[in-house]
Amino acid sequence: MLAWYYIASMQKIFITGGLGYLGSKLAVEALKKGHSVFLYDSLLYKQDYKNILAEIQTAKRGRATCQFVMGDVRNTTLLRQSLEEYKPDFLVHFAELAGIYICNDNPLYTRDINFEASKKVLDIAEELRIPVIYNSSSSLYGNQKGKRLLDESSPLPAPTDNYCRYKLLMEKYIKEKVKAHPTFKIIVLRPSTAWGVSPRMRVELMPNHFIYCAVAKGLISISEPEAYRADINVDDLVGAYFAIMKNNNWKKLIYNVSQHNVKKVELAETIQSLIDCNIAMAPGLGDPRDVHIDSSAFCKDFDYKPKHSSKSTIQKVERWIRTHKKEMEKSNFGGMINTPLAEWLRII
Repeated sequence: MLAWYYIASMQKIFITGGLGYLGSKLAVEALKKGHSVFLYDSLLYKQDYKNILAEIQTAKRGRATCQFVMGDVRNTTLLRQSLEEYKPDFLVHFAELAGIYICNDNPLYTRDINFEASKKVLDIAEELRIPVIYNSSSSLYGNQKGKRLLDESSPLPAPTDNYCRYKLLMEKYIKEKVKAHPTFKIIVLRPSTAWGVSPRMRVELMPNHFIYCAVAKGLISISEPEAYRADINVDDLVGAYFAIMKNNNWKKLIYNVSQHNVKKVELAETIQSLIDCNIAMAPGLGDPRDVHIDSSAFCKDFDYKPKHSSKSTIQKVERWIRTHKKEMEKSNFGGMINTPLAEWLRII
């Protein structure tokens, strides 16, 4: 392993989906640490990129720089040119459609971006010898009610939606690629549901969704209240990416990354203890996942421990929602949800 894989005093990080929920948060934290970022994003969700970029830029420290190119990962000419000119130390690949509803509503588009284009992103990175962090998803574990602590070796059910279908195909492609090219440096994460505040906010992520409903409606409606969901504060998930970049020894290809395994009703009750609201049962809302995620391997191999409590995250999201509520609702949540609007309005 070469020493240049270590995250030094200043590194260059290329982020596809750089103005998305995770990408924009990673960019902010990287700039705060004095690292430079290149943000490659197609603005698929019509997010307010000027305000997002302005917030990201304010985080710059020292000699850190921030570059943005409006680009689609299917445009491999532009992508390759950007990577060749920027010469990043790491490529973090987020530029895929994220969420069950949007992927099921757009099956061909999802295949084009989440599978065909993602394969080409990795092919280019391998050719240019750029280490890659790829985000898969803990959604692959599906509904495994009654089973406890699913680790990376746990069997995966057949995917029932396009989001999981192409994540699973990408994992298979990566395994085959690493076998054919053993020097290709790549790690795959299966994060649990991220939540919290980011420059490009996603209000429909389940904990954020519950907090929005508590603030805006005074009512959290729950389907499958006893189902377990795994979640992680978005700041802690970003911390996991930095833990990877600091550690030269990537012992495994695939890692779970999570923080809490909590019943939906327990999460709602924690929110209720902080925000005056009611809780009601509403069958048929949301997706049917029921999982406990074990991320002990990642914590051990990368000396990693999440830091943020659920209560502090709820309070931060509550403040953000109260500040932006009128703006969100006036714009029909423009740029702040990945879920199709009709589905979002149904579940709130």
